[in-house]
Amino acid sequence: MYSKVKKNRFMNVVFYLRRDLNNSNRLSVIYWYLSYNGQRSKKYSTGVRVDAKFWRKSYVTGENAKPINDALNNIRADLTDLFNAYKDAIVSIQEIADIYNNNQEHITVLGLYDDLTDRKSSENWSDGTIKSYKSFRRVWLAPYCNSVSTPFYAHTFRPKHLEELASKMREHCKEEFIRKSLSKVKAAFNLGFAMEKIKTNPLNNYRLFYAERDKKEYVYLTPNEIESLENLKFSNKETHLELARDLFLIQCYTSLSFNELIGFDANEHYKETDNWKWILQKRGKTDVLQQIPLLPKAEKLLQKLKFKLNPSVNHRYNEYIRICAYRARIDKHLHSHLGRISCGAFLLNSGISLEVVSRVLGHTNINQTERVYARILDNWRVKDEFTKVFPSQEPQVQQPPQNPFSTTQNFGFTYSYSK
Repeated sequence: MYSKVKKNRFMNVVFYLRRDLNNSNRLSVIYWYLSYNGQRSKKYSTGVRVDAKFWRKSYVTGENAKPINDALNNIRADLTDLFNAYKDAIVSIQEIADIYNNNQEHITVLGLYDDLTDRKSSENWSDGTIKSYKSFRRVWLAPYCNSVSTPFYAHTFRPKHLEELASKMREHCKEEFIRKSLSKVKAAFNLGFAMEKIKTNPLNNYRLFYAERDKKEYVYLTPNEIESLENLKFSNKETHLELARDLFLIQCYTSLSFNELIGFDANEHYKETDNWKWILQKRGKTDVLQQIPLLPKAEKLLQKLKFKLNPSVNHRYNEYIRICAYRARIDKHLHSHLGRISCGAFLLNSGISLEVVSRVLGHTNINQTERVYARILDNWRVKDEFTKVFPSQEPQVQQPPQNPFSTTQNFGFTYSYSK
């Protein structure tokens, strides 16, 4: 039994480095214990890892030391407050350490994830993004957490749980979707640690193993295929298919995404000038203004629909345009985003500069545009540049220049902007 603790000295929170427990990154864990009136508590991990060369007894040095020192100061402040509140009732200093460990807020993994979703909602993220967060929680995260423990507290979460969740998802999901989904879980723990809802972040220095990522091949429609969709005929009972076809063609001509079709308002987004007609609409995903000059065929379709773009739900809309693709003998997997990709591909292949296409698509920077569309630029651009620098020595029959917006054969396909 401990004797009654005298109240004539200050409690000391001691931090030290366990240099014998280095991980693969050669980082050591910071531990703490309490010292008071000749007594010592047990030693506990803070969950914080640092390089030993930056450790100076009770604090960390270096350019990135501030958040670590702040975390240690928070622990010290919490323990000091507990000691001042219970010093007249305790028998041993170990009781303060026990109270501190038992009083940690028991927030669940799902609670942390919900806080992240609420944070995204308050930041005015697009409805599609918020929907993807909630869908991942409902389909994957919640069932897994319930299978581990009910409730599954955040302080018991470990990197192995993230690996187990990834293994379950790989049976049904693509690697890119898994990568994005698990990054949301990690972001939830980062936010919880920053808001001091969890004392340690088990995923702070953890890097999930990803399978080798397949190179994404971007598929797009050629102008001949788009023309095949234009020439489709529908009966009076197939107005839903005709509407889906028209909306998809508008995407091919304007680069609008599915969510932007839903949010289109002619009074707000449709503008007319002396020489051109425009769609000026902020892209919901990047909040960048899209400056889209209306081509004659796009304008004609908008007038046909009376500037009211009301697609059905996304999966039904995709189903309808695939039926249209089958009738048009297009052997490609059509979906709503393919129209946007096709628009960017055609503009680039027609000679529109990358900077202008980036502005039309509403990308945050030109690097994003180049990353998506650089692979699908046709070889004629490379050949054209080399011909300018290294002209052939053999006499060539000079051909009249071709207009990229004409109905003649151009870059391997035929296309027309005429009404």
